[in-house]
Amino acid sequence: MTGLSEISPYLSGPVLLCALAGMGTVIGLLTGLFGVGGGFLIVPLLNILFGIEWNLAIGSSLAFTIGTGAAGAARHLRLRNVEPKTTLILGGSAVLGAMMGADLLIYLKRVLGQSGSRGFSLVMQGMFILLLVVTAIMVWRRRREGSAGRALLQRLPIPPRVDLPGAGLSGESLFGLCAVGVAVGVLSGLLGIGGGVLYMPLLMIVVGLTAHQAVGTSLGIVVFGSVAGTIKHGLAGNVSLVVAMALLVGSSLGVQAGVAVCQRWRARRLRRAFALLALLVAMWLMWGFLRQILGVLSA
Repeated sequence: MTGLSEISPYLSGPVLLCALAGMGTVIGLLTGLFGVGGGFLIVPLLNILFGIEWNLAIGSSLAFTIGTGAAGAARHLRLRNVEPKTTLILGGSAVLGAMMGADLLIYLKRVLGQSGSRGFSLVMQGMFILLLVVTAIMVWRRRREGSAGRALLQRLPIPPRVDLPGAGLSGESLFGLCAVGVAVGVLSGLLGIGGGVLYMPLLMIVVGLTAHQAVGTSLGIVVFGSVAGTIKHGLAGNVSLVVAMALLVGSSLGVQAGVAVCQRWRARRLRRAFALLALLVAMWLMWGFLRQILGVLSA
């Protein structure tokens, strides 16, 4: 565990804790509203605004996501926005993926240099930008259904098949569900994103859940992957409980407010707002990415 004085080169003491709590409040609002753990915002913000190294930002983000994801999932569960079987299947698969992703991060650090090196930083920012742009496009577009209105995993010709009674869906490919969970779990362990930023669009487009079901179910899955990723990163010394707890304190109120707003928004508005948020963050990261590229070229 990293001490408070070693976390950020810019801020320290109570000022750092207050700033982290303020960020946690905003992330908590987005968690309850969109079903995301917040890692897709927290990790780059911790690195760019606070100067926290990428590996420590990733591990601490996953630890924070456990608390905020569980709080949001519990609230959505009471509102019947969670499909239990989907949560268990994808969540269990995400555990395996998160372990693999954490190992991949360690490999990239070894190949590209330490987490503070420019090459490693450019690769991490590039992956976040690509992730957010693809996610924004997926969410903005409507789900394309087949002639019978069946989702992609219902049409995937790979048995065995499972039913998802909480969403009124039948004949979903179990192999496809597990593959989605592992794939997003890898990104969770690698980027510290929890996975909600991808689970929400995939649950709508690939599985066939409604927007509100996707939000609640996403949070349940995020908790599984975040626990696995946190354990893996914690053993590698990449988790700061100080950062995670400060963020969590601020997010406790934000999550409840976000869930309340989510219930009042129509599905179309929910999708479009989420897509715009992802695109704005990608543009902001792209600006920093280009500045680093120019710095390398001018050196």
